Parts: sequence; C-alpha cells; structure tokens
Amino acid sequence: MKNKKLSLWEKLSYGGGDVANCITFGATSAYLSYYYTDIVGISLAAVGMILGTARILEALANLCTGIAIDKTTSKLGKTKPFLYSTTFPLMVMFFLLFIVPDVSQNLKTVFAFVTYLIFCLLYAVNNTAYGTILSMMTRDSDERKTLGNYKLFGCGVGNVIASFCTLPLVALLGNGGHYQFASTALIYAIVSFLLLGNCALSCKERINDISETTEKMKVKESLQCAVKSRSWILLCIISCLAFLMSGLRNTSCIYYTKYCLGMDSFATILLTMSTVAMMVTSPFVAKILRKLGNRNCMILGFSIYIVFTFGMFLAGNNLILLILFAFLSGVGSNLGSGPAYTICSDTMDEVEMLTGKRPQGIMTSVMMCAMKLGVAGAGIIFSAIMNMGGYVADAVQTKNAITAIHCNLFWLPICLAVICLVFSFFFDKKVK
Repeated sequence: MKNKKLSLWEKLSYGGGDVANCITFGATSAYLSYYYTDIVGISLAAVGMILGTARILEALANLCTGIAIDKTTSKLGKTKPFLYSTTFPLMVMFFLLFIVPDVSQNLKTVFAFVTYLIFCLLYAVNNTAYGTILSMMTRDSDERKTLGNYKLFGCGVGNVIASFCTLPLVALLGNGGHYQFASTALIYAIVSFLLLGNCALSCKERINDISETTEKMKVKESLQCAVKSRSWILLCIISCLAFLMSGLRNTSCIYYTKYCLGMDSFATILLTMSTVAMMVTSPFVAKILRKLGNRNCMILGFSIYIVFTFGMFLAGNNLILLILFAFLSGVGSNLGSGPAYTICSDTMDEVEMLTGKRPQGIMTSVMMCAMKLGVAGAGIIFSAIMNMGGYVADAVQTKNAITAIHCNLFWLPICLAVICLVFSFFFDKKVK
C-alpha cells in the first residue's frame, strides 16, 4: 500500500485523544490516592489494595484487548469498535471515582474499589485500541515519529490540565466534604469524551493489507513472532519501570509539598513542570529520534532524569531550584520513555521483516500491560513504604514518614531510572 501523508486535522485529532487520556490518567495518578486518604478517609492500606489490584487486572485487560484487536475483522476496522464502545462509559466511571458517598468505612472502600476497577478495565480497552491505531495509520516511519510528536504534545497538554488546573478548580467549584472534586471531575469527563470521540471518528486505519496468516495467528504464535525483536522485549521492561517511576513520583508529589514544604498548593506547580517539559520538548522528539536513534535517545533521557531528580532532592526548600530541576527531569523523562508507542511501531516493522507477520495488537497490548503493571506496582509500593514510615493522614509527620515520602519521590525513581538506563544500552541500534 502506498504511504499517504496524514492530514493536519488527523494528527491533531490523534493528539487530542491523548489529551483526554492524560487528563483522566493524570488526575487519578496525582490526586485519587490523596482524595481517598485525606478527604474520604479510607485507610492507606485499603487504598494500596484498591489501586494495586485494579491496575493488575487492568494490565490483564490490556493483554486481552490486544489479542481481540488482532482477531477483529469488521467494517469499522480493528480498533474502532473498541474505541466507540468504551469512550462514553469510561467517562461516566471517571466522574464516579470522585463522588465516594459519605457512608460507613466498609461501604466507602467497596464503592471506591468497584468504581476504580470498572474505570481501569474500560481504560485498558480504550487505551489499547488508541495506542494500536498509531501503528495502523501509516507505514511511513517518519510520519509515525511526527504523529508521535502530536501524541506527546497532547499528553503534555492533558497532564498540564490535570496537574495545574485540578486544585484551583476544586477550590473554585468545590463545596467541601466528599464531593469537593465532583464538579471538576464532571468538567474533565465532558472534555475528555469530546476529544476521544473526535479521535475515534477522525483517525483512519490505513494498514489494512495485513496477511491472512497474521489475522489467524494464535496468541502463542503472535508472541513467538514478537519476541524475535530483542528491542521490543527491552521496551516492555523499560516501559514497566518508567511507569513505576512516574507513578511513585506523581502520587508522592502532593504529600511532599504538604508535609515537607508546608504548601500543599505548590503540588500544582511541581506536577506541572514535568508536563510543561513534555510540551516544550515534544516538537523536537521526532528530530532527536531521527538523529540519535531510539537507543541513544533513551540513554540521553534517562541520564538527564537521574541527574536532575537528584538535583530536586538537593534543592530542598529552594523553590526556584526545585521548579527548575523538576522541569529538567521532566525533559529527561520525556526523552527516555515518551516515544514508547512510536518505538513500538518500529519494532513491529522489525518483526514483520523477520517473520512476514505483524502481530500489532498483541505487541502494543503487552507493552501497555507492562506499563500498567508499573502503575499497579507504584500504588502498592507507595502505600507499603508510607505505612512502614508510619504515615498518618492529615497530621504532623514523623521523621520516618518524611523519609518515606523522600524515598517514594526521589530515591526509588532514581534507582529505577538507572536500571532503565542500563537496559537501554542493549537496545538494537538498527530499530529506528
């Protein structure tokens, strides 16, 4: 099939899909744990169980969706049925996350678990389809990198909205109590529904010439083809660790600003710096990928992240340095793990060249499964370390609790970034 240049509207529409994804994902990552513990009053142990269990099941749903996408044949295409069927209910469940009723402790915990689990399962199906369609919109590697720029920029916009606007909107629109996040969640749900709906309608699947043998492949055969690419295996591992790193940092941020800096509203600025960095660097990521290659881009990104995350710790109460280093570590994070979907599409090309088959659904979903396992691990590890430190919600924290916050925000992410850096050196230079 002859490569066709994607229209500007289609690129913007695809990027808009990630605005929606990152509004919902960013809001839940940064504020849901805080909402559950400090506002609703659910125990930290229960919150860790809720976040961890739901995300593990979400990871499995990612995998199942990828298998289903590879087997789907419909007039709508392979991914569109999943996008159309889940977008509206996903936004309904996102709204319900932030209206936990003021009932008994057990009922609050059950409500939180059920709504969060359903949200995660819907998100898994929708997001797997969204991620897979990138590899089906064009065969042109340069076009995919450009499309990846729009995705990264959209991700930055969505995260800026989630991190910078949430607390001010809650202060402006909230009426206190358990429902103070409700109006903000409703606005986010409506905006995200419109953006994701437009993405589903506007983005076209063009790689529809996949061989009949690919469509009839069993899961085992698909995985046997996928593992022919060493770089894809490494990408899945790196993606898992990068999302674990990001999840720990995002969740810890509001606790750090409230209990270590004494300014909980400063979390808005600190969280926004990483996403501003993503927006600033996104237009250049495709050029950097073309010049350095996937491997060297990841090495550069994780190296920058390690240096400036350590700088954030050294900055202490110096807010200017803290903001600057948060921005620069965000630059590193974006270069290290931001282009994951674009790189995954490149590994699909490698697998297709080696085997004559292109199991794109399973390859995307396994990578996303790895990401979600990282997010699940972040919720479990964060809660476990805070419990070990003796954290008590909405109270003066002990020295051990402060150390636990530092561990979640600085030391564990740095260690994970070092591991990602080491794995990056083994990435195949030819996959670019």
